[in-house]
Amino acid sequence: MTGGAGVVAGGDYDDDRKTDDKVDDRKLYAAELTPQKDVKTDARGAVVFQYRAGTLTFALVVANIEDTFMTHIHEDEVLGPIAVWLHNFRTQDEELVEGRFTGLLDAGTITDDVIEKGRVPDADSESVADLIEKIEAGEAYVNTHTEANPDGELAGQIERLDVHDLAKAYDKYC
Repeated sequence: MTGGAGVVAGGDYDDDRKTDDKVDDRKLYAAELTPQKDVKTDARGAVVFQYRAGTLTFALVVANIEDTFMTHIHEDEVLGPIAVWLHNFRTQDEELVEGRFTGLLDAGTITDDVIEKGRVPDADSESVADLIEKIEAGEAYVNTHTEANPDGELAGQIERLDVHDLAKAYDKYC
């Protein structure tokens, strides 16, 4: 697993700030993971993403989830084509976490090579840039699958996160 350090930019971050006369391309995104339709669970979660220098770093946190075995970014809809695995990120394959789990489920940095390894052939995203286009278009979802709900227990759309609203998100999740 690649460390999740640096997932959230600190300081007085501003999307329009310039560094060396170039627009800083760092962007933050998040997905609130809530129970899917007709799923009864106490589990909840969140994923925070930071796009920087052509990569997408993430941290996936869940609470009260039982027997989870995979989490993906899906394109177009919650069960659309898989663009990349978030859990198990290192192998881009299933890994059962038995029993009830609360905490950091996985973290890492998504690169073009990671997408190439984890995507299904019918996914549009062949690169991080393609995935960012899907996210910006509102066509990217995170779905966490469990043994009780193999089609997905928790899911949420990935949305742009305004860093000025981070204090509100901190209060909500921490």
